[in-house]
Amino acid sequence: MAEFADALSKAVEASGLSLERIQHHLELRGVQVSLSTLSYWRRGRSRPERPESLAAVAALEEILRLEPGALTGSLGEKRPRGRWVERAAALEGIWQEAAIDLGRAIARVDKLMPYPAKYLSVRDLAVIGPDRREIEMRTSSVIEAFEDGVDRILVARTADETDHSPGEILAEKSCRVGRVRRDSEHKLLVAEIILDRVLRAGDTALIDLRYISDPGADSVYADRSFVRPLRDYVLEVEFHPDAVPVRCYGYVRSEPGGPDVDTGDLWIGTTAAAHLVVHEAQPGCVYGIKWEWE
Repeated sequence: MAEFADALSKAVEASGLSLERIQHHLELRGVQVSLSTLSYWRRGRSRPERPESLAAVAALEEILRLEPGALTGSLGEKRPRGRWVERAAALEGIWQEAAIDLGRAIARVDKLMPYPAKYLSVRDLAVIGPDRREIEMRTSSVIEAFEDGVDRILVARTADETDHSPGEILAEKSCRVGRVRRDSEHKLLVAEIILDRVLRAGDTALIDLRYISDPGADSVYADRSFVRPLRDYVLEVEFHPDAVPVRCYGYVRSEPGGPDVDTGDLWIGTTAAAHLVVHEAQPGCVYGIKWEWE
């Protein structure tokens, strides 16, 4: 993402065009891209991935008088989509690129920027039913506001290829679910979580959510990644007594598209549960638990 943002930023500066003029030139070519999306691309806060966005990048190469492929070639591989992703840095781009009224409305909500708050700690609990399929994921988080006036955050969930859909989201205490957008093509759910009070810079809040799963096959893993360092992350998997795996182990993936590294077997106790504790979780890494049924 950084390579593309750097190339785009240098090209914009060299052209002498403002983002408003660039947007105008795009519109003349029948390409619709918002100013905020152009700004996020330039600053590396999101990246073009959808077909419409990639077409816009090709048009930008022409407008900025670049060689064909100068920008598209810097995009690299498409980012992987794990089931549990705290992908706040990209969420605003998702709203802006979505050609639907709901997306445009949510993008205009005050304090719905990607970086108004950070996670201090997160605890996830995946509940596996007697049919070996995930029933739900319960998550409890502590966030801290970066600035005054934070009253909501965005969360995202992407389903597995075998899942029917990304499921549903429910709020427990201290917050409520606001507007929700679903992308059926990518099995993506993005939700606005409204806090029970407005935070000032340095204030903290508790967020308790439940993600109701919609699996289409046996579940074999649970994981999450983060866009910035996290002090403490706890992942627990609770199995039904009639569906206890023969092996359970932790893993970490240090880079997109990289291999999963086995971090060791995890004990399944008498309560048919196993857990993983990560101190100082690093941005971009995926931390998870896998298990084997046979």
